[in-house]
Amino acid sequence: MSATLSRIRFIFLTTLVILSVMVGGALATTIQVKTLAVTPVVDGNDQDWQDVPGVEVPVAGELAVRSVLVKGGVSGKEVFFLFQWDDTTEDLQHKPFIWNEAAQKYDAGPQQEDRFAINFAMSGDFTTDWISGNSFTADMWHWKTARSNPLGLAQDKMTIITTEPTKKAYETKAKNGQKIYIIRPSDEGSELYSTIRYATKEKDMMPKYIMIENPTGSVADVKAKGVWKDGRWTLEVKRLLNTGNKDDAVFELGKAIQGGIAVFDRSGDEHHNISSTLIFQF
Repeated sequence: MSATLSRIRFIFLTTLVILSVMVGGALATTIQVKTLAVTPVVDGNDQDWQDVPGVEVPVAGELAVRSVLVKGGVSGKEVFFLFQWDDTTEDLQHKPFIWNEAAQKYDAGPQQEDRFAINFAMSGDFTTDWISGNSFTADMWHWKTARSNPLGLAQDKMTIITTEPTKKAYETKAKNGQKIYIIRPSDEGSELYSTIRYATKEKDMMPKYIMIENPTGSVADVKAKGVWKDGRWTLEVKRLLNTGNKDDAVFELGKAIQGGIAVFDRSGDEHHNISSTLIFQF
């Protein structure tokens, strides 16, 4: 698969109890999101999830990881998810500055953080195949080890794919040859991080990003904590079922919503493993 196709083909999922249904002519997986007996503490520890059934969800792509264990549930007015996947290395740096002694300046380093993304359908003809030609809007929760995990958050964003020309969008072609436009804006609110520059040498390696303390707004809706231990990531996330924000998906008990996941192992947007389209039944 080319880098372009891989970049645009983002697919999601999460699971608890699996059923099979037909969605848009394709076999999809349904995840039953049940009421939790114990409200999990979002700390990157799976102790609160021991009695909650989970499912190993296949993910496909260029990376070594082949599945993600997913558990989910509702407690009060909040939805919770647990994700666990294998990763041989804990990657916490993202494009740090490396001192170039010969040039007497900092250069961008090759290191990249581990990441995890979850999408939930909001409107349009949702599909996890981004070059299908379908137009839709989805709610994206983008967890990053360097740029969101220190804040206890996943960056709340949107995925918008349309056939209408859109400013600041990535333009490509769908499978039928039609032009499509992809944009992934952050939700309303403050930034989670900013870029810093260094005029003179401080250390051999310096961070490129600094966290913004106490970010506010819809961008900070999704609480998250990931912990790497013994070659495996454990990520917990939670959010209100209904935030009241126009840029967020709404989860309603008794109703279903489509979605899916993607795993990034110290890799850019073009290198990630993805799941098939799923249905979350609340």
